[in-house]
Amino acid sequence: MRRISWLTAAIVVLLPGCAALAPRIQGTTDIVAWQATDLSLERRTTGWYYTFNLLVLEVQGTDITFNEVETIIYQPGINPFKARYRGEWRLEAKDQFRIPLLASLSCHQVVPNCTGTNVPIPLWRITMSGTDGRGQPVKAVIDLTLPADPPSPPATTSNAVRAIALTPPKGGG
Repeated sequence: MRRISWLTAAIVVLLPGCAALAPRIQGTTDIVAWQATDLSLERRTTGWYYTFNLLVLEVQGTDITFNEVETIIYQPGINPFKARYRGEWRLEAKDQFRIPLLASLSCHQVVPNCTGTNVPIPLWRITMSGTDGRGQPVKAVIDLTLPADPPSPPATTSNAVRAIALTPPKGGG
């Protein structure tokens, strides 16, 4: 009987960890709903790149002006890459915009390609900060786990949604 209880306890402890690695390409925060679309993995002359669009939809019915977007990309075996962008990105009540995002991937040198089970699963944390229409501070933290090998391109894309550009800060800071 004790063996069963230890086995049950081990399953309960380990199972959430496995679920955390499953792809997570959509969700909601207090202020926005989000979805990763148009996922693509491609080889370019300088290496492998994983691209996607992040759709962001305002859900509370009030305008939001984001003035900072921070991205952190985690990849197994590599130090996290962090970037902070400052600007002014307005999102009207119940409106949406699209953020085109890209990550270069480091695949194992002994592997001839970066597809299928060879793809290091890219994990993203995107934090968007700003103020709502009443001048109150807002923050949306988006945690994405992209699939290791994205599905074939869909028949329709999110490219019709208004895009915003994240421009790197000037002066390296």
